[in-house]
Amino acid sequence: MKKLDKLENEFLPQVTLDKLEVNFGEVHFIESKVQIITIANTGQVPVQFEFKKKLNDTRYCKDWLSIKPYMSFLKPGEKCDVELEVYVDKRIAYKLNAGKDKIYDILVLHLEGGKDLFITVSGNYIPGCFGASLEALVRIMVPLSEVPPEDLYELESSVITNQKLRPQSFDIPKEIWVLIDHLYKFGLTQEELFLHPGLRYEIQKIRDKLDTGNYELSNCSVHSVAETFLLFLEALAEPVIPYEFYYKSLDCSNNFISCRNVVNEIPRVHRNVFRYLISFLREVLNHSTMNRLDGKLLATIFGGILLREPMNDTRSSYKKINQQATERKKATFIFHFLMNDLEDI
Repeated sequence: MKKLDKLENEFLPQVTLDKLEVNFGEVHFIESKVQIITIANTGQVPVQFEFKKKLNDTRYCKDWLSIKPYMSFLKPGEKCDVELEVYVDKRIAYKLNAGKDKIYDILVLHLEGGKDLFITVSGNYIPGCFGASLEALVRIMVPLSEVPPEDLYELESSVITNQKLRPQSFDIPKEIWVLIDHLYKFGLTQEELFLHPGLRYEIQKIRDKLDTGNYELSNCSVHSVAETFLLFLEALAEPVIPYEFYYKSLDCSNNFISCRNVVNEIPRVHRNVFRYLISFLREVLNHSTMNRLDGKLLATIFGGILLREPMNDTRSSYKKINQQATERKKATFIFHFLMNDLEDI
């Protein structure tokens, strides 16, 4: 019987991993880090492996992690290098910034017909202004790099619950002022502003400058500053037009008075940022003969950024509407403010 058990065990899938723990160290916004795990088939039979979902999870890994390949086939004696990449983008930065998530996951490597292996992934996310909320940013006088993560988590938690909020230090976040000020000085006549991509290394450099309080951007291209500004707005924990006003904004997009009433209802900080941004875009349009931008184009670009669909939304009525029609409503909402007087908001 023992010989039979031994024979059965010999014909079970068997692999070895060069590591069961992966630590990425410090992780920053939009900065990729990659590590490799080597899986070797040390058994006598072919192995089909796959990273599988844990109970109650929708994916086999967290949103900030990607695995390539996540499944493969190995003959006896073969090896496979599996690439683990951590990357925090505009969709998920707010969770890490607010302490709702962390760079930690346990991966389940399943062997078909065999046992499961567990791999621990960890890292230390460095919070910054990308992914923060407007309400938090206007209450922080120092650069974000000088704020302990626990203090930022507490502040963001207070923003969500609207309790024990400290007084505002600024009308709008200093980071928005720095970016718009640079674009105002150097970008008003730039062709294809907000259309031409920036340089990734410059965008990362600007990110660091904003987080450390070094606001000198003269060595960075206008296009990099412009893309950084769009990215900053896209990464906000709550859009400039808050989620709770999203559908109301779409519903009234054909009427300027109704759109203006919506803006007057949103929280004061969001309203200040909206007004400041629209004022800048109107100035951009004043130089349209040189930058070749028009109101409809700017409204289309910023409509999709300032009006973002609520996450995990259960409302289905807008799901049936053509996505193109929804984007058109967003653009129309913004277009009203580019063409009409701002005095009443």
